[in-house]
Amino acid sequence: MYAHQDFFEDFLGHKADSFAALPQSGSSRINYIGSFQNRKYVITYNENIRENEAFFYFSDLFKSLQLNAPEIFLINDERNLYIQEFLGDKTLSEVISEEGLSERVKSLVKKSLKNLFELQTRTLGKVDFRNSFEYESYDDLPITHDLYYFKNFLIDVLEIEYHKSTLLKEFKKISEIIQTLDPKTLMIRDFQSRNILVNENDEVFFIDYQSAMEGPAGYDVISLLYQAKANFPANFKEEMLDYYLSFWDESDRKALKESFNWMKMMRFLQVLGAYGFRGLIQRKAHFLGSLLQGIENIYDLNQNWNQISQQFPELYFIILRLKSPEVQAKIEDLIID
Repeated sequence: MYAHQDFFEDFLGHKADSFAALPQSGSSRINYIGSFQNRKYVITYNENIRENEAFFYFSDLFKSLQLNAPEIFLINDERNLYIQEFLGDKTLSEVISEEGLSERVKSLVKKSLKNLFELQTRTLGKVDFRNSFEYESYDDLPITHDLYYFKNFLIDVLEIEYHKSTLLKEFKKISEIIQTLDPKTLMIRDFQSRNILVNENDEVFFIDYQSAMEGPAGYDVISLLYQAKANFPANFKEEMLDYYLSFWDESDRKALKESFNWMKMMRFLQVLGAYGFRGLIQRKAHFLGSLLQGIENIYDLNQNWNQISQQFPELYFIILRLKSPEVQAKIEDLIID
């Protein structure tokens, strides 16, 4: 910490008025808030250089396109410590937790969707996805990873029985379908209210976009509106989907509508894998607290969208078992443990 504070004070040319670490969430990054003469800065330490380089690349690109993202002020020689713009004291997630679905929250969600559309369209043809962190595009590799994440860290941990070869064949078919979905844009991938900052003027800014890649535009919209922690009511989610669709031309609107349920399925399965790994295994409270609502999301889709039962019967029955009294009791025991 002291070396990190020294780096910040070298940048300032003065002693900092304050310097304190923020609580860590799902990431191994360490973030500090430093201040000097009533101005705050974010100082980040991360040993994953490839992740840092992706963040630097996308930050520079977004700033050049006048998108709401942090500016990077200074990077150390080792590329593992950097100072970035402070954009707000609260995340959208914190505002939602405090206010529920207030008029202010509704307005902030609409601003987030409008800014997302602007990011998706302004970056078209301007991104060199070779600078991406883990994957250049949402193709077979990340899709299969997400599906196995769900299988390995939730279904296998809960010891739910399934026919292995049948399920893996269904995963292959899901991957083939997801790769055909349009329109394709920059996909932030973890676009959720915890990664949206709100400043004192109620402007919204995006952070944690280092995993961005090329992928279906609908994925990020679904990630935000259907995240388990926010638990927005169904009518609000539908209203916001229509609001987002209103920015697109007719042909793109049609393709987006057709992609939404597929995006829900993929996002719900991926986050359940994360809740299993970060929650049931690593015991992180935020993820444990979202697990039951995450199951509710995929169960509702399973019951109300017939593509899962018709095309992926093994997955369909696994999702049903997640809501069985036996599995629910096992989850409750694991959460309390």
